[in-house]
Amino acid sequence: MAHVNESVRLATTRLAKQDGIAVVTIDNPPVNALSPGVAEGILEQAGTAANDAAITAIVVIGAGTTFIAGADIKEFGKIASGQKPPVNLAQIILEIEDLPKPVVMALHGTAFGGGLEIAMGGHYRIIAPTGQVGQPEVKIGLIPGAGGTQRLPRLAGIPKAVEMCALGEPIGASEALQYGIVDRIIEGDLLQGAIAFAKEISGKPFRKTRERNERLWKLRDAGHAAAVAVLASAHLDFANGREVERELFDQCLHSTESKALIHAFFGERTVAKIPDIPKDTPTYPITHAAVIGAGTMGGGIAM
Repeated sequence: MAHVNESVRLATTRLAKQDGIAVVTIDNPPVNALSPGVAEGILEQAGTAANDAAITAIVVIGAGTTFIAGADIKEFGKIASGQKPPVNLAQIILEIEDLPKPVVMALHGTAFGGGLEIAMGGHYRIIAPTGQVGQPEVKIGLIPGAGGTQRLPRLAGIPKAVEMCALGEPIGASEALQYGIVDRIIEGDLLQGAIAFAKEISGKPFRKTRERNERLWKLRDAGHAAAVAVLASAHLDFANGREVERELFDQCLHSTESKALIHAFFGERTVAKIPDIPKDTPTYPITHAAVIGAGTMGGGIAM
């Protein structure tokens, strides 16, 4: 488990209990940015709660007007210049996701960038009606780097995840619910709604986001090649994009997958043809059919 200086951690997060539910509050004004100690504090407090036999579920919520507005951008410059090592946010989120009790992320204001990545490490997400979620890293020349490109497709599906990560635009609560990024919109007091939700799911089986695969496409090799070729159009001129397309087409043409699927294509059509019967043979409409015999085979044919 990651550790951080105690005074920093206690300055950015706090732990309380209410009716068997632990509440971890992120308190790093003004926008609860992921400054040093914040993510570590969430993990530390949530881990303490998970080890408490009296606690059945954990709520993580932001103080003030927002959940987590994103990373502290100043930290990226320090990391890029070698002034400090990067925080292993991905590992912290894995450890939150691995906690043995359900974690409910209560979102309001904004859950952007690393804030959404932390939220997706919870087992459930609820949101205030005015809340927003997004992965805006592309707007500063980055991509989500703590599992966002892997968890978001598992919740929202690949097309929506690509759109959110590649364009960086946020979406509101209703759209987040529609795409499965959140589980419920909470009207009224978010904290009390989160505690009620936590009680509702306490004691029930819960899933880690990283283990949810039902919304992922199982692309054939050609499907992956098609996606690469289309994306090439966004950063290459036509001639070079066409060259990428040609190379990928040739790879697909000589692939085992293509040969097998072409064989299946003709095989499906061959079995529909009856040898020695010309194509222009007239057919007759059939309105009734009868099966003679009610034994095992006759009954099966009739069914």
